[in-house]
Amino acid sequence: WAIIPVKPLRESKRRLSHLLSVDERADLILTFLDDLLLTLNAAPNIDRVLVVSGDPLVATLAEKYGALVLIESAPAGLNAAVARGAAHAVGAGAAAVLVLPADLPFVQVEDVEAMLRPLTGDRRPPKERSLLAVCGDEADEGTNALLLAPPGDFTFHYGPGSFRAHLAEATERGRAAYTLNAPGLRFDLDTESDWAVYCGLPVVGGILNS
Repeated sequence: WAIIPVKPLRESKRRLSHLLSVDERADLILTFLDDLLLTLNAAPNIDRVLVVSGDPLVATLAEKYGALVLIESAPAGLNAAVARGAAHAVGAGAAAVLVLPADLPFVQVEDVEAMLRPLTGDRRPPKERSLLAVCGDEADEGTNALLLAPPGDFTFHYGPGSFRAHLAEATERGRAAYTLNAPGLRFDLDTESDWAVYCGLPVVGGILNS
């Protein structure tokens, strides 16, 4: 299962508020989510997609692509949303979950399939062992994709330093851990510099040069 947590659209990307209006930021995330859902539907080894959100526009878009929607009555934070999604997947019999944020504008089917590769072939650990695979952001600080097999028995650590925190959690839980470099998953859009890269604009010293 793929799990996508999405906060209310009008609360998204506040670090870009000096560049984009509330409506523009909401539209941007909805566009990214549309592309991600399309990509996941084309990925041959993704069986179900679950979107966790309390935003009605997000729910409507998810249902358009045949995704399941787990409604949040009130935002409880990213870690809580992902934990709820994973628990729901476990209850429905999921053997593995792949957690992805909505803001991955460059993700391709091959990136999704690369994240699933530890589930098969020579990289798979013995059957009695569980695994984690993680792809970080460009600085290997955040977590841009996280695979758990089986789901459950894991505490999520999204936030600053989550890449290393998730690897440490895997070690503590006795999971085989894999770090993956899927190019289309490494870029997420959080800062002014990210916005410039996304738009193909020059960046000088980390600041958009307009």
